Amino acid sequence: MMLTAGLALLLSAPGDVAVERAAVVRRSKDLPYLKVVITIANAKPDDALNEAFAAAFLVFEDIEKNLNEWREGSVLQKINAAAGAAEPVDAPPDVCAVVKLALDGAKKTNGLFDPTWAALKEVWSFNGAVEQPLPDPAAVKAACALVSFKDVELKAKPRGECTVRLKKKGMALGLGGIIKGWGVDQAAKALRAKGYRDFFVQAGGDLYVSGKNGERGWKVGIRDPRGPADSSFARGELTDTAFSTSGDYEHFFMNQGTRYHHLLDLRSCRPATASVSATVMAKTAVDAEVLTKATFVLGGAKGLELAKRFGASAVLVDPTGKVHASKGLEGKLELWAPAGFAGPSGAGTSDAGPPAP
Repeated sequence: MMLTAGLALLLSAPGDVAVERAAVVRRSKDLPYLKVVITIANAKPDDALNEAFAAAFLVFEDIEKNLNEWREGSVLQKINAAAGAAEPVDAPPDVCAVVKLALDGAKKTNGLFDPTWAALKEVWSFNGAVEQPLPDPAAVKAACALVSFKDVELKAKPRGECTVRLKKKGMALGLGGIIKGWGVDQAAKALRAKGYRDFFVQAGGDLYVSGKNGERGWKVGIRDPRGPADSSFARGELTDTAFSTSGDYEHFFMNQGTRYHHLLDLRSCRPATASVSATVMAKTAVDAEVLTKATFVLGGAKGLELAKRFGASAVLVDPTGKVHASKGLEGKLELWAPAGFAGPSGAGTSDAGPPAP
């Protein structure tokens, strides 16, 4: 059995005896803009299991109702509409929790991850067009001036509520990425509260694996950034770990032979150029989500150092096809050359050791 975590991670290989003997129940739910997949292993199908799945999926249903920035009348939409106004917007506890996590992530990455990136979404459009014109440089510069997590005022109130104010007109919060990570973490808590320890929760490219699949950990793989969606260039067996992968293959357009993707370097407000793929393994899905974006922007040794500084591990693929992997992953992941990179530099050499045979 193989499991796909968004566009990046794959699970157990066919013929694994532990997988065949384990009772594995997999369910999914399609929500607007997001597919959620939950698998519980070593479990007896009964009413308790059904209640556990329901509790975990409810996390994402609540997110869709309360934290969807595209939903008309949502709190997040009200916050963005009030940007530049003198009065802040009242927000409920779940919105406050996610905004605080996003601002904390921006602080610890020195703005490489920044929830106010959304000021740029009217300038950069990655709508799947094969060929698309570049945005007006003046428009990019003007929108870039509105990107600053330091211009978000968050004031706590009793019982978890808060007020949120964006200081400048035209600013906007975009929480889509970190909301997925937060949802994965909350769903994992819900499953544990129901007494389950062996499971995985996947929302898009964010994944958390807990406990065991049978008698062993979960087998995971990282998607080859230039190969088919079901191909990988790394695999390993891990547990109690959150994963997040971002790649330039997810949302992009071409212009005169150059790929322009949605992972923006917020120092220039243009697509980052140091990486084509970044995967981070961390204690929580929120940490993995934040660090994946930041390490993608930095790339190479600088990206690995940032992950290490926060107790995480990373696997980064640069534009030549070279794989850069944290030393802590030695013996945990097999790595080999990603496909589709031309020339000697595309051999996919790895800081974690030689390519797997």
